[in-house]
Amino acid sequence: MKVDIEALGSFSRTAHDGAERAAENLTGLTGIETTADVTAVTLAREDSLVREDRDRIGVVVDFDGEISGTTVLSFPPQGVETVLGALLPGDGLDESAVQEVGNIVTSGFVDAWADRLSTTLDITPPTYVEGTDADILEAASFESDRAFVFRSRLSAVGEALDFEFYMFPDNDSMTRMLSDGSGDGAVPLAKLSTLQEMAQSGAATAADSVSAMTGIDTAVDISELRFAPIESIPAELSDRRHVGVVLGFGEGPDGYVLILFDESSARAVVDALAPDAAATDSFDEMAESAIREIGNVMTSSFVDGWANVLDTTIAISTPQFVDDMGRAVADSVVARLGQRQAFAFLFDATIRADDRAFDCEIYAIPEETQLEATLDDIDPDATAERSTKAGSL
Repeated sequence: MKVDIEALGSFSRTAHDGAERAAENLTGLTGIETTADVTAVTLAREDSLVREDRDRIGVVVDFDGEISGTTVLSFPPQGVETVLGALLPGDGLDESAVQEVGNIVTSGFVDAWADRLSTTLDITPPTYVEGTDADILEAASFESDRAFVFRSRLSAVGEALDFEFYMFPDNDSMTRMLSDGSGDGAVPLAKLSTLQEMAQSGAATAADSVSAMTGIDTAVDISELRFAPIESIPAELSDRRHVGVVLGFGEGPDGYVLILFDESSARAVVDALAPDAAATDSFDEMAESAIREIGNVMTSSFVDGWANVLDTTIAISTPQFVDDMGRAVADSVVARLGQRQAFAFLFDATIRADDRAFDCEIYAIPEETQLEATLDDIDPDATAERSTKAGSL
């Protein structure tokens, strides 16, 4: 299968339009103003979609027609209480009411796809699901080693509520939508998968670097490859405080790497590398130096794997220390890339420790034209052979 990047961008926009319609339907139904914050296309495995082990309530709806698949609307329990409180004050949890909310929200999303394809899509009666994130996604029968998933996040204005919406087109539908064997922008799916594997391997090496430098045993918890409008990338980062570095990398591909710790994890890094640093709310010069040092080593570890696969050298810039809210950290990077491209592939890896609260996120955003050149250079068979040999050493 070949994936036409322009088609992927077009359908990403369609998914965002669908998320906005879903949000409008939820607003009209409940009176709670809801917006679509983020929509991205993820090349994912089922386990990588489960980012947290939260209690959730979900509604699963299948659709069929020109394209077929499954949708999932996932609520936090308090979100269901708020929504039903607006619809049915005092009635408590009503599964049929939750199903109806899911049905109406899903209809908005599916209608956008039907309009885009100039067709009609039929939807099945909704199914109520209750459990963890993994339980909700398991109910959607997402069973693929690697497949494209459209994921949107909806949030309520003025309310501490978030809703997640997933669309899982079946493989035949994705092949029809995204295949284009002749277009200049067509890329074999195997190459995108190889690119994702390179990034996952680089993230694992970066995690090893954290462990070696700090003594904190860490591992890659999540690794994803996403395709999203460039302006939506800041919303991918949480609004909590992040401490870390931003670096540029170049000579195939060009782009940026963000190494971001939550505040307590950054303190743990500083305590390990610079125990004499001042323990204040802000990070002093010695603490900043420690964060820059580990960020530099982690980035080198991350991109060296790419360089080895591509048989090239990838230079990195001097790390820039950052201490700010997540979206603010990404804004300057997006502003530079946004002058040259409308969409971006975003590599997202989360590193965690088994025995303590430790959270570090790696974001790599290659510049589009250089990424295309990199994809041209990738030989999936040769890469798999090198990986096999490395694993046997």
